[in-house]
Amino acid sequence: MTSQPSIGRRQFLTGALATAAAVAAPGLIAGCDGGGRADGDDPNEASGSAPLPSYFPYTGVTPDLRGNPQGLLDAFLKYPDPPVRATDGPPGDGGQISAFVLTNSPLPPPASENPFWQELNRRLGVDLRLTVVPNAEMADRFSSLIAGAELPDVIVPALYTPNGLPAGVSNLPAWLAAECQDLTPYLSGSAVQEYPFLANLPTDAWRDCRYNGGIYGLPVPRGVGGTLMMRRDDLFRELEVDPQPGSFAEFRATCREITDARAERWALATMPMDFVRQMLGNPWRWALEGGKLVSAYEREEFSQALADTARLVRDGVIHPESFGANPATKKWFNDGNAMLIADRYTAWPQFYAENTAGPDFDIGGMRPPQHSGGGFAATWQAQATNNFTVLKKADERRIRALLRVCDWLAAPFGTEEWLFRRYGVAGVHYQMTGGGPELTRDGVNQTALGIRYIVDAPDVIFVPGEPEATRKSYEYQASIIPTALRDPTLGLFSDAWSRRSGQLGTLIGDAQREILAGNRPVSEWADVVRQWREAGGDQVRVEFEEALANSVD
Repeated sequence: MTSQPSIGRRQFLTGALATAAAVAAPGLIAGCDGGGRADGDDPNEASGSAPLPSYFPYTGVTPDLRGNPQGLLDAFLKYPDPPVRATDGPPGDGGQISAFVLTNSPLPPPASENPFWQELNRRLGVDLRLTVVPNAEMADRFSSLIAGAELPDVIVPALYTPNGLPAGVSNLPAWLAAECQDLTPYLSGSAVQEYPFLANLPTDAWRDCRYNGGIYGLPVPRGVGGTLMMRRDDLFRELEVDPQPGSFAEFRATCREITDARAERWALATMPMDFVRQMLGNPWRWALEGGKLVSAYEREEFSQALADTARLVRDGVIHPESFGANPATKKWFNDGNAMLIADRYTAWPQFYAENTAGPDFDIGGMRPPQHSGGGFAATWQAQATNNFTVLKKADERRIRALLRVCDWLAAPFGTEEWLFRRYGVAGVHYQMTGGGPELTRDGVNQTALGIRYIVDAPDVIFVPGEPEATRKSYEYQASIIPTALRDPTLGLFSDAWSRRSGQLGTLIGDAQREILAGNRPVSEWADVVRQWREAGGDQVRVEFEEALANSVD
């Protein structure tokens, strides 16, 4: 268990760009075309930084429950019927486009044996040559890609980690400047209007694409709701237990009340360290105090959260296999072996899709109470970007052709284009059931091409076929987002953090697990923090403070 929020990300690319930068080092010294900065310049420098793309929301589809500028997502109780056709023809020019993408699913059949891929090419008006890479192979395959002589047109370099940066990236700004297209002239400010679906992407998502003073990528946006403590409301009702504690003491008592090891039922699927930290007002990673950054680890609340969570471990209210490798936390929650689980908002529809409890299955959200009572505590905002995608350097005509295709891939929820892109052809790849699409076997096998990681529409709150579940998810997020705390370093780059986040995370995570397991006393935490500072934590702090001083928005 680490101290970063459990935001439900998938496996992450580690070390690939670090290796790539070492391989390509001689070529990283020169400046780049298109206004990029030379190696050694501050990637967060305010002087000359390009304005982010202006936001022009798409108005062709009306949500059932509207979001807000604070980060609350739109919600749809059913998929619009009929869906809106948002384009008037293929965006492509008939040529080839090569792309390096990842997938979290089994590899799909190749284009020659994949009717969905063939139809996608027809609708795009291009010959899309995808290299689809499983996450487990991503690091090695990406290193080989960068070391080769020719890059593809479109590259998905990394998912964001819970640390808030592409994992293991060394000298990322220099690599971007040397090899990737500066998209500033095409997307900055009102220029983005030429690509209306890219203009529909939220501003916060673009912040993670700005390096070297320019815009170097296309974002895959996600909601900022952060980690949600999801609750099996059907089981709470069955046990007649109050589902919302008013303090840590009440939370602990609730966990003890609903745990019954003989019935193979525990309160929690995972260690609730982040939930307890939120009760205490501990920040996600950093707090800005008097113009200086203070690490969450350094604050007294973190030690208190360790002590409190260790008490819960001793109480026996956490699933006993949660300390093991690859714990089946989602399955325990769905099967009723655990009644609470901390996960990303995207897990809400997943739980319903994998429901094993029948029609009474019901999820709610538990808000963190203030530790000593007296109201609710603030949650944390999550990264607004799942990942970003870069384009290989090319002439203006080629870049505009690529951007037109990427724009189509960002068509919003509620459109024909989104429905096809995500689910395929009706009657072949999916069926509409209860107002929501449900993949067929062919849909599962053929549609996992990884194109949603090239660029994506703004996310929405939608549980297919479950309008009340959608409404509950929306109402829960509406209750926490207005007070959720934003980490001051989001959207900023620290080279030390990108290179040492794995090492620093291991140091913190190993010590934390030892303390929670009762193998080390909480009193040793101060020494762990000292080691963390000496191993690079202080250097990370300095670089983020410099980035903050140079940030423009």
